[in-house]
Amino acid sequence: MTGVFLMRTLLLMISEANFTMRTILNANMRTAVSVASVLVFLFFESCSLNVEEQLISGQAQGTTYVIKYISEHSVSQYSVDSLLEVMDVEMNTWRKDSRISQINEFSRVDTVFTFEDKSKIWTVLWDMTWEIHRDSDGAFDPTVKPLVDLWGFGLKDIETVDSTQVDSVMQFVGFRTENIDFDDVETRTQYIESHISKGDGRSQLDFNAIAQGYTVDMLIDLLVDAGVENAMVELGGEVRCMGLNKNGSAWRIAVDKPIAHDVVDGRPLQAIIDVQDAAVCTSGNYRKFIEVDGMRYSHTLDPRTGYPSYNRLLSVTIQAQSAALADAYATACMVLGAEEGVEFVEKMRDEKYGVPIEALFIMKKENSDLEFEFWTTPGWSEDITWLN
Repeated sequence: MTGVFLMRTLLLMISEANFTMRTILNANMRTAVSVASVLVFLFFESCSLNVEEQLISGQAQGTTYVIKYISEHSVSQYSVDSLLEVMDVEMNTWRKDSRISQINEFSRVDTVFTFEDKSKIWTVLWDMTWEIHRDSDGAFDPTVKPLVDLWGFGLKDIETVDSTQVDSVMQFVGFRTENIDFDDVETRTQYIESHISKGDGRSQLDFNAIAQGYTVDMLIDLLVDAGVENAMVELGGEVRCMGLNKNGSAWRIAVDKPIAHDVVDGRPLQAIIDVQDAAVCTSGNYRKFIEVDGMRYSHTLDPRTGYPSYNRLLSVTIQAQSAALADAYATACMVLGAEEGVEFVEKMRDEKYGVPIEALFIMKKENSDLEFEFWTTPGWSEDITWLN
């Protein structure tokens, strides 16, 4: 879904930019659902590669990132942080000067919002999102922001929201052209500008459920452009690996056991997955929920109904070729729930035969908060090591 050709445009932007570290560290982009707490990394001894592992880490998008790579080539901290700033300037809904904030504030229906999409971030994410929205029957929807605002971040306003308010907001929620649309204006040989048009001035966008994964893809492209062949990139729990780790074996990613309460003696693990030349992203509801009158509500909002999702699916781990795709599919499955989520994954495996997808669902057993059920795609039968 992402290409090295996009990185050349991004790298040109980075070289012209004059971003400071203070600006980067102050960026406060909200991370998608609870992924940041879902994945940890394990590295096991094997035959070592002959090149020393290099590490770049820092803060971005309201969370942390880690890049490990084994190569004689090097990538600077500045180039990484500058690339992260490029995404922040475009997609940070918490930053008033970001492009997406300006678009969300734009309420005119008699004209278009015009801008220059130098990085092509908008073009790529819009096209990917449109396809995933269609494939998931609306479970993945970037126009969900008005619903997030209504319910309050983390469902903090859940006890004050009524059906009348939900019905009112749902009038302008929905990823369809009559609400909001995007278009690139270009000739046969030249890109001119990009337009956002609104059919309802109240429509607003939030790409957080795919933008963080896409950021990981851009970082991988940055490494590839520098000549790196073996690397792992993690941002807020979104992971993409290529080649081998420092010990000459596949990168090993551990998935947490979906336990809601705080863990004193470390974080219990459910499984370890061998990952090579793929991305792995997890979405989960088990650490972020709210109880009202004995009912437990997920912080994941269903854009099809306007209400918090209510199902027994605790976490979804998706492996795909790109982190953007894995990120978005995991979010869509959490909205769909266990049964519809399985159908969605199987449909994507059948229809998107050129895009390998693997999945791990962890579900709560009926009438039990302590017992789990599991479902995995056949391709992961040999790549998952079960723990506990």
